Amino acid sequence: MHEVGETGAAAVLLRRAAAGDQQAWRELVDRNAAVVWGVSRAFSANSADAEDICQATWLLLAENLDRLRDPDSLSAWLVTTARRESLRLHRARQRESPVGLDSEVLSGAESAEGPEHRVLREWTNSRLAKSFAELPQRCQQLLRVLAVAPEASYAQVSEALGWPRGTIGPKKSRCLAELRRRMLAADVPEEVAG
Repeated sequence: MHEVGETGAAAVLLRRAAAGDQQAWRELVDRNAAVVWGVSRAFSANSADAEDICQATWLLLAENLDRLRDPDSLSAWLVTTARRESLRLHRARQRESPVGLDSEVLSGAESAEGPEHRVLREWTNSRLAKSFAELPQRCQQLLRVLAVAPEASYAQVSEALGWPRGTIGPKKSRCLAELRRRMLAADVPEEVAG
């Protein structure tokens, strides 16, 4: 592998971070966190797994700071690494079989809202989850990325998912329209379905 080059802002930040500059590391993370999180969330079933994928991706970057072939392609390297970590974690999760875990106990303290609001929220959330699960896999991936990284540009989303940039906007519109249609079919009130 080649040593980190001198050109480009990413190369400078990588070189500084490799030398132990914490500010450079923070800037690398700040610049790329949305993309890493978006890919992690798009390819994972829950936010806890996405957090694990993000952590593993950043750890791998820290371990390979001085070995990247093309520092100006850091974003692409992070996307590829996050995808690979997602696949690795998915394979590991398939071998696990947790028993006796109560998700309500793990989720924390109860909300201060009344029981009728909680029931309505849970009913709506279950309909949303069901409608979302019925969407094609590509729609689910796109909407996850957009939900967890709303500030990401279409170019970043395109890179994260490996899709042509010009397809992101139209696909987003079609996926949201289909989600809305499915929620209305599930008797979710129109003001909730959007």
